[in-house]
Amino acid sequence: MINLSGKFRYFLCTDNVTLRFRHRGLREYIKSKLHRDPCNGDVYIFLSRDLSRLRIYYFHHNGEILTEKVLHAHRFTHPIFVDKGKHVYHISWSSFVYLLEGIIRKERDEYFDEENGEEITGEELSNIV
Repeated sequence: MINLSGKFRYFLCTDNVTLRFRHRGLREYIKSKLHRDPCNGDVYIFLSRDLSRLRIYYFHHNGEILTEKVLHAHRFTHPIFVDKGKHVYHISWSSFVYLLEGIIRKERDEYFDEENGEEITGEELSNIV
């Protein structure tokens, strides 16, 4: 049974990764491109190019788990990050749930703060900058 909670660390990968990759392909991508250990229990989230699919990969209890959510009528909204130069961003549990449920909307001008994993609004961002 898949049991994701706030105890995991969530990483959203923003590169265009072909979703033809399965377990081995995503594991090698995480090692070679992201320079991270795919077997440490962190959860990696990948979005398809057309934002209709969200794939989740993680290693749990000596095995790899790969699951996917496919939207038929709508699209996932790709989060906007303040620092756009990275390939992967650490996001909070609540941000993961928002992304999975489609709660984050571009028209609300929400940003993810990669450092502490919480969202900040466009108004708060303008106060920082």
